[in-house]
Amino acid sequence: MARILFGVMGDAFGHVSRALAVAQEMPQHEFLFLGGDRVLDLEKMGYQVEEVPMPSTYYSKNRVDVVATLRNAIRVLFGRSRTIEAVVKIVKDFNPDLILTDYEYFSPIVARRLGIPCISVDHQHFLTKCVYSSLKGQALGRLMFTLPLRYMFSKADHYLITAFFQLPLANPATSDLFPPILRRDVKEVVPIEGDHVLVYQTSPTFRRLLPVLEQMPNHYIIYGFGELPSLKNLVFKAPSSRGFVEDLASCRYAITNGGHNVISEALFFGKPVFSFPIHLAYEQFFNAHMLMELEYGDYSLIEHPDPSLFKGFEKRMDRFRAQIAKGSFYGNEKMATRLDEIIRNKL
Repeated sequence: MARILFGVMGDAFGHVSRALAVAQEMPQHEFLFLGGDRVLDLEKMGYQVEEVPMPSTYYSKNRVDVVATLRNAIRVLFGRSRTIEAVVKIVKDFNPDLILTDYEYFSPIVARRLGIPCISVDHQHFLTKCVYSSLKGQALGRLMFTLPLRYMFSKADHYLITAFFQLPLANPATSDLFPPILRRDVKEVVPIEGDHVLVYQTSPTFRRLLPVLEQMPNHYIIYGFGELPSLKNLVFKAPSSRGFVEDLASCRYAITNGGHNVISEALFFGKPVFSFPIHLAYEQFFNAHMLMELEYGDYSLIEHPDPSLFKGFEKRMDRFRAQIAKGSFYGNEKMATRLDEIIRNKL
């Protein structure tokens, strides 16, 4: 058994879900999670958790709120020295054999200071560790995303990257690429085809979408806006891990932002995806672009959508399903095997 400290960005559920999936796949090891916000939910599941500040991303009107994001980053970085010392004490007390990080800022810094191997387990590093062509029209978003990724979140010794698409690695000696890592709830549910469309919003800011859905004949189950009164054909649900998975597994297709986790879960269940990536979040735009390229679904950057978008999408559902059936969307066992190998060899 190894002792593993796992630093996790908690401003989006995808990071937490991936970290949970790793721990669930490796029950023979002892985990201590480090992070904030949604990471704290892991304590309710019986895991050890230590809270630290996070340089989170904030959203407004389906775009990155640059001012709020920078303000929070400055606040976190202003207290950097104090937080590092606190994390040093946490790490020394836990005495881990290995430190993992899913886009968390402080754990790789402390790992280097204390000479403990640190492995990055995330999706975002495909942007710096894989070979691809930059997408046109997204220069500002790419700059805003890759600069902090490269200079704030790239201090690990090795990178284990998850993605629902395949890209060549720039340096296979320092990186590995895996299919998505999915939590146990997803693996335990058998998909069926129901009569509803599932809608998930990372942040409840894209309200222009709702009046458009009211004009459609579909029944929509919506997560991300909280539990609100139903509106015609719209049913709003409170956050629920198991409930969400069951609704996703039984939907016709999913409408979401560009977050990798929800897209991957939908594809695992064989569900086409219509993506509205958050503006200036380049990683989300790239994910949405790959949905279109692989014909797993489609995306739009339109801020004022109309029903024709979805009517056109629905005409291509058979093609999307056929292409999804050819993909690989479950990398848990391969990831666990690689991590066990790293633990044995200690890099």
